[in-house]
Amino acid sequence: MEHGLKIVTFNLRGSWQGDGINAFVHRAGGILHKLDLEEPDVVCFQEVSEQINDFLRRHLPEYLILYRGRYEKMDGEGLAVAIRRSTVEVLSADCFWLSPAPYEPGSRFEEQSDCPRICQVLLMRCLDTKEVFWVYNNHLDHISDSARILGIRQVLERVWEDRQKFEFPVFVLGDFNAYPDSETIRYCNEYEKFPIVNLTQDCGCTCHEFGKLGEAGGQIDYIYADRATAAKKHEIEIWKDETDGIYLSDHYPVALSIALS
Repeated sequence: MEHGLKIVTFNLRGSWQGDGINAFVHRAGGILHKLDLEEPDVVCFQEVSEQINDFLRRHLPEYLILYRGRYEKMDGEGLAVAIRRSTVEVLSADCFWLSPAPYEPGSRFEEQSDCPRICQVLLMRCLDTKEVFWVYNNHLDHISDSARILGIRQVLERVWEDRQKFEFPVFVLGDFNAYPDSETIRYCNEYEKFPIVNLTQDCGCTCHEFGKLGEAGGQIDYIYADRATAAKKHEIEIWKDETDGIYLSDHYPVALSIALS
């Protein structure tokens, strides 16, 4: 389709020992090449370490990188959103913890793992069409549906509150750590206060562990939108790039191209 707004959810896979040829140092060049080739307007990254954040800021000068670590000092692994300076501007930005105390750094629900979880909230505007839109970047907990539902419920409550102030298109996306038949995704699909639509319901596997799982890995990365936005012309593309056994990540990035105007 003709390029409208291109938004990507991309779990980068942090710098972990044991990744061999798929260690971040070997994948980094391919990631930069893919971003240069595709020129997305907004990229929502998960599993961003401080070192990876520094790398992105050094090597992607055409993007504004907004990073937030998830721990008490707002450091360590977290989330980042890359905004293409020539096509999109940021009108406001916020980040909160998925917990009973959303503005207490490092806080979490008792039901979840030891890993704090956060959500980045950005209100942005396309420079060419002047269309304004919301983006909510998430990485839900890996331990259980109950923990994930607590997190995504908090996110969707925030979406509903924000829409009471500014009724712009909404994109809720990221690594949900949940399969399509899970209680977590059922909760998202049936949320009544502010209904959202899964734009990635037919995209297939996104978690492949560097090709080890193939299609059996299943889908855990999603892009949702409000009903009106979901009805607009759009396309979903899965980035399955691989060179000599080296992948972009252990997740396939998911790209949405949509005409907002």
